Amino acid sequence: DTLTIRGERRLQNPAPDGSHHRLERVHGTFERTFSLGAAVRNDKVSALVRDGVLEVHVPKAEEARMREIEVQVG
Repeated sequence: DTLTIRGERRLQNPAPDGSHHRLERVHGTFERTFSLGAAVRNDKVSALVRDGVLEVHVPKAEEARMREIEVQVG
């Protein structure tokens, strides 16, 4: 029950007009691993990159969801 994200940041070419003196962004490969606290539905995991932000949707499995149980007071 772990999620691993791997990627690569490529070195960007400096601006053609020479306005960049120094680049502070790192480049190269990276990997992050996260432990998930509950069972998940592997077939429903999805990811989307929008405006430089990675969104990962990992739905819980039905057996891991909380259930409501009615308690009768007597």
